[in-house]
Amino acid sequence: MAELEVAKHGKNVIHLMGKKEHKLAHKLREIALEIAIIVFAVSMSIWLHGLSEHHHKQQEVRSFLIGLKGDLEGDIKQLTEIKEGYKGFDANYAYLAGIDPAQKPDWEKFKAAYARSNANWYFIPVKSRYEGFLMSGRLTNIENEKLLTAILSLYQMDLPQIQTSEGGWSTRQRKLRDYREEQLEGDDEQSLFRVTTSPKGKRLLREMSTTPQLYERYQSYIDQSREIIKMIAEAYPAEKAH
Repeated sequence: MAELEVAKHGKNVIHLMGKKEHKLAHKLREIALEIAIIVFAVSMSIWLHGLSEHHHKQQEVRSFLIGLKGDLEGDIKQLTEIKEGYKGFDANYAYLAGIDPAQKPDWEKFKAAYARSNANWYFIPVKSRYEGFLMSGRLTNIENEKLLTAILSLYQMDLPQIQTSEGGWSTRQRKLRDYREEQLEGDDEQSLFRVTTSPKGKRLLREMSTTPQLYERYQSYIDQSREIIKMIAEAYPAEKAH
């Protein structure tokens, strides 16, 4: 529509310039009016286009944030379960490290605990939505600076810290496994018991205790996620994750 108006008034300008029955001053006034109309039409077109583009970007932001809310709710549930899982690991390693090598253990309990000591559990966040929005350059379309900062902090700071702590735990477990593979002469009860209750075996088991730092970093991610969820819910109170 704006293009048609510009074309129409552009033709009027050309027509007025060719008129000979009007004085120059009169023609200049009419030409100025036509030019003003053209400028207004172009400005209005640019403004409406910008308004439409902004609305489209904010619709994308809305869809992203509602989806992110669901992703973080899943992360919180996973981390809550992982924290409980690590408490179970700690109790299991403590039991194995505390076995008296001079006393016969409950073999069924011992073998079950030994098998569990090879288990691990790491946090795998749902972040494909975040990474896609980040890589497309659309993350900066989030106009709530506090919310944007919280999201960036979660994925760029809190998550790498968790991965670093989990990496330390994984390294200690790998040392325990390597020692067992080097020392085991079979998979019979006595062989497993001997390696487990050896001085080095006990030391490696004690070192498997989860550090307070890892628990703290799990909780920090949970707290930050809850804050982000709260801000999203306040921005879109009638929406649900999909």
